[in-house]
Amino acid sequence: MTDRLDPPTPPPPAPGLAGLRLLAVEDHAIGRILLEAMLAGLGVAPRLAATGEEAREAMRHERFDVVLIDLGLPDVHGEDLAHDLAALAPGAPTLFVAVTGRARPTVLPAIFAEWLEKPFSVRELHRLLAGLGGRLARSA
Repeated sequence: MTDRLDPPTPPPPAPGLAGLRLLAVEDHAIGRILLEAMLAGLGVAPRLAATGEEAREAMRHERFDVVLIDLGLPDVHGEDLAHDLAALAPGAPTLFVAVTGRARPTVLPAIFAEWLEKPFSVRELHRLLAGLGGRLARSA
């Protein structure tokens, strides 16, 4: 008899996250790996982008409910990218989340629904996404 390992079964989506379409824009490879693992633990399979151009290309071909944008991208400021992405999906209820390792400014730019400060925990990420999921359900 041969022992074999079955591939791991992805966890069921955390409450409120079933079917969430998420794009995460993060320029650091380790940050993308960690974010993907955190989201997988919540049952969310994100689309990942390392640059503003990759994010724009993804938005041209897919619709996303939530877009997490690192404000410190080397090729474009996160706020400018959020405006670009919103223009590529007119009428779609996409919510943008500003992500940064810097302190939160006193005024969050209007394009962003929320703010997430690095480092953040899976629990913080889940709380944020669950709250956004409720807002998406009301706007759909």
